[in-house]
Amino acid sequence: MKKRLRAIITGQRKHLDKSWYKLDNAGKIYPALLSKRISSLFRISLDLYEPVSYPLLCRAVEKTMPRFPYYQVSLRPGLFWYFLETNPRLPPVEGDSIYPCTGFPLKKRGMFLFRIRIYKNRIALECSHILTDGTGALTFLKTLAAEYLRQKGIPVDPDESLGILKLNQKADPIEFDDAFRKHFNKSLPETSRSARAYHLSNMLLPAGKYFITTGICSVADVKSQAKQYGVSLSEFLIAQLIDSFQELMSQDKKKKKLPVRLNVPVNLRALYPTVSMRNFFLSVEPWIDPRLGHYEFEEICAKVHHYMSYEVDRKFLNQQITRNMKGELNIINRLFPLHIKNMFMPTIYRILGENNYTSGFSNLGIIKLPDSMKEHIKNFDFYPPPVRETK
Repeated sequence: MKKRLRAIITGQRKHLDKSWYKLDNAGKIYPALLSKRISSLFRISLDLYEPVSYPLLCRAVEKTMPRFPYYQVSLRPGLFWYFLETNPRLPPVEGDSIYPCTGFPLKKRGMFLFRIRIYKNRIALECSHILTDGTGALTFLKTLAAEYLRQKGIPVDPDESLGILKLNQKADPIEFDDAFRKHFNKSLPETSRSARAYHLSNMLLPAGKYFITTGICSVADVKSQAKQYGVSLSEFLIAQLIDSFQELMSQDKKKKKLPVRLNVPVNLRALYPTVSMRNFFLSVEPWIDPRLGHYEFEEICAKVHHYMSYEVDRKFLNQQITRNMKGELNIINRLFPLHIKNMFMPTIYRILGENNYTSGFSNLGIIKLPDSMKEHIKNFDFYPPPVRETK
């Protein structure tokens, strides 16, 4: 009776059990935000040393999907929230396009929340944050790549410590978990909201266009530079980005000075015991306030280092989980019908989210592969989703 009632509330009528899944706490807001400019799609790709075989990759997809049942889903509207309905088809493998992370009708019935694209030597996975985060998507892509190499006759052993899952093993129910809900402590106080941040004043590209600028540099060289300032590689690059925005602001005489604040996602799996393959990240916010005067680069490095040390802390992140979960569980929010949420969520997200960040910085960390894969994969790339306000 409880299952049937839950199915009616979420809009699911035909199937019960694991024919449908709830959206996790982070994924719940994205369906209401979807537009021609906001796709929620991020992209992880890998380049092989040889051209990709379309038939072999299709076969690899067929072999891989049963291991990831929580990704073999489509988005469906319920009475109060969207939910994920099992999609019995297989996701197609398609050719790549000029503009990544755009032009994908995620709300269309029967559409998957990710797509697999190929171009010459490249296999690209474009995935919606409705479904998972960068860590979950990377695990899927590495597992798929391992199976593709096996289809080519190259032996690759599974290694869960490297994010390459066994295909003959059923998914652990913990992988379905909304880890935010599991680690939510309602007795904690919430964190305070940030103030409005500086945004670039440049014009937007036409909707559907998303340009990528790619640069490649030596990890050893960047680490050497970072060491001179006593910061990590990520902290050094964050400081460079903040300094660049400070310089742009100083050149824009018409623009009012505001804080320069970055949205830096943190993978929570390193701090909380979980193997969830759903979204499980929160953001920290290193920032400077140029209204107080010009910051030298050494000052920015020091501020970023101390902010990251303070905010990448389980106690501080516990407060963020509490804030986000209380918003979801608030009785008023829960009782609003879905069409009302769709009307107001974009405005709320812009006020409480996008307005508070100048830009973002994402780092998936070191990508490790077994030796049997290293000699066949040249590199990985990661592209964040398009965001209107932060361009």
